[in-house]
Amino acid sequence: MFVDIHHHLLHGVDDGPQSFEHTQRMLIHAAEQGVSQIVATSHATPGREAFPAERYLRHLAQAQEWCDAQGLNLYIHSGCEVLYTDESPRLLSEGQVPTLAQTWVTLVEFFPADPFERLCQAARLLGNEGFTVVMAHVERYRALQSLKHVEELREEYGVKMQMNCNTLLSRKGFLMDRWTRKMIENGYIDFVASDAHNTSSRPCSMQLCYEALFTKYGEETANALCFENQIKLLQL
Repeated sequence: MFVDIHHHLLHGVDDGPQSFEHTQRMLIHAAEQGVSQIVATSHATPGREAFPAERYLRHLAQAQEWCDAQGLNLYIHSGCEVLYTDESPRLLSEGQVPTLAQTWVTLVEFFPADPFERLCQAARLLGNEGFTVVMAHVERYRALQSLKHVEELREEYGVKMQMNCNTLLSRKGFLMDRWTRKMIENGYIDFVASDAHNTSSRPCSMQLCYEALFTKYGEETANALCFENQIKLLQL
């Protein structure tokens, strides 16, 4: 049922699993968490390091073939998590870095201390190239602790916001927990995702997150953040 749009699934590409056996364990765990679609978002740093497209696509096909052979009801989409650089708009536009599920949507991350102006620049320049920006794990950026900044990015640039499941499943302190609650209650979070890297310290926890959202915010919000908004996104 769930759609995980931020998942470091593929082995030997980034700091996710380092073997295909580990990828297999991650796939089984995701299926046990009720996930039916995954976007395999390996890290990309445009202009700093060439994205290993051939290896990435080979490992994605291997993972999908294994799921099919095992009877796992999982579909794996291509994609990546783009660390925003000055070269990102051009290289994304040229197709040198994969977007989410081959759509005009890109998952973008920043350094935690990047100023608000940098986030706006990214949204503006990527938008000029025709891309919809999903900001990855928005809870990490100091500039977004201001809800006015969040509102401006959403209203002026059409930016969508992704929050990690772990942020909702563990206490982060009074101020952070209050910010998280306001982000969800104000409708500023569009997607939750696992940002899984393994099955131990950073596992997929979509089912647990759904249950927490259901309990605290209700079925409508839980459905929207765990699969309904994601399905709409992958059709853009």
